[in-house]
Amino acid sequence: MATPDGDLLNTERPIIHGTLDEVPRCSQELRLICGQCGERGVYDVGTIFADIEGKGASAKTWYGFGNYFRCHKCGAAGPWEIDNWLKLATLLLRTNLSGRVEGIQAGRCHLFDGTLVQSPAMGQEHLLKLLRQSPYDAFLHTRLGNLMRGCGQKAQAAEWYEKGLRLDPGDIEARYHLWRFAVEARDAESSALHARQLVRHLLEGRKTEREELNEGIALALVDGLREASQDFRERFLTVDQEGSGLKEDLFIGGVLAQTGEEEEIIREAAQRLLGSKAASETPAVARAAAQSGPDTSPSNLALTASLAELVREHGLNSELLTAVFEDEGRRGLRISDKHEVRVSDGEKMVVWRAPAIRELFRGNRQPPPDMDHYPEAYTAHFWFIEERVLALCDVLGDRTDQEMEEVYASLRRRPDGRSLGLAHDFLWQVSALLLGCYPLSEAEYAALIGALLNSTRKWGLRPVSRFYLKYLREAIDEDGSQGLQP
Repeated sequence: MATPDGDLLNTERPIIHGTLDEVPRCSQELRLICGQCGERGVYDVGTIFADIEGKGASAKTWYGFGNYFRCHKCGAAGPWEIDNWLKLATLLLRTNLSGRVEGIQAGRCHLFDGTLVQSPAMGQEHLLKLLRQSPYDAFLHTRLGNLMRGCGQKAQAAEWYEKGLRLDPGDIEARYHLWRFAVEARDAESSALHARQLVRHLLEGRKTEREELNEGIALALVDGLREASQDFRERFLTVDQEGSGLKEDLFIGGVLAQTGEEEEIIREAAQRLLGSKAASETPAVARAAAQSGPDTSPSNLALTASLAELVREHGLNSELLTAVFEDEGRRGLRISDKHEVRVSDGEKMVVWRAPAIRELFRGNRQPPPDMDHYPEAYTAHFWFIEERVLALCDVLGDRTDQEMEEVYASLRRRPDGRSLGLAHDFLWQVSALLLGCYPLSEAEYAALIGALLNSTRKWGLRPVSRFYLKYLREAIDEDGSQGLQP
């Protein structure tokens, strides 16, 4: 979309990573045109996001909005076109002159899977589509809750958090936000219920993939307990007298009764909440190496017919199969056809003609709700992929967190989509071989790749960083594992 104001936002190319539940809210009206029915209308769009490439008349601009709204006439979520360019140009100019950022920001917003969205309503429709495909995915319910909370739709957010907790009662992110809603509503009974559950799961080691979020939840919870209403406090300060003995009640009662330096009390209590090391803090590749070694396969090994015939014909060890590269010496690696998977057991190598990934799904088993915590039953599957990621990077150099995020997002959302480059094609082959060796349903595969995707996002702290691969290597070294060979 070419616009007349492409050179007004005088900044470097903006980072496009941001989510709609993380941006500050504001009220700001703009006249828009509905892309579905063509109706013009004035909407409270909230924060405006602008991502501008180029300068002058040739500039290409993407616009997004932070508030929730739909077309007054047809109810569509979008897409939207700007109708009053003069007002937008004025906002852009004012941003450059004053540095004001609350009304308009450089960048784009995406959902957890990398999907770019122009508004929360469009994000809502995408997440609802995913939920129709995976109705028992607690993670998706929480993502939708976060989206609706971020744009001020608290009632809808609470509904989605509650649905998510029915599927995974240990989802501390959903539980935390319901607790905050109850505190804000001065509902002592509900806040006590959610506080108890949240404390219990934190003490048991439940975490999110983002360490800063874990710390923020723990600190905010303890701070909120210290400022709790008298009605709330009375529910816990008599716990010892009533002989409850529940660890969550004892913890909350202790926090409420403690005296001393306030900041020290909050910090020490938050540290105790996070003291249990969750499985999600240890990458799958390191835990697999520590638990079973790189050559151990999960017990449910069951080759597809075409792969099993190839293995029998050439006498390969089925328990040691892995995907290897086509090395062209100084010219490096290449994959001429990603469906031609080079399979090796460490001694012999054959080429397996792999079908599309969607043809390799087996069964309809649902993944466990805690896949992001790398459950033990799936550890070897994570190892199968991440070991090859490290082997690839040993040859090509460590890929950036952003490149790995894009690869995993594509493999999860469109497993047989267009090529994104060598790393994507090779990991497509690794994924195909994994599915050819072990019976995994489409839902299990999506959850597994989604957990890896969340790991890259956890470590993607800068526009160009390589912390994900660095952390995997360091974790393997700490566990005393041998170096991996491509």
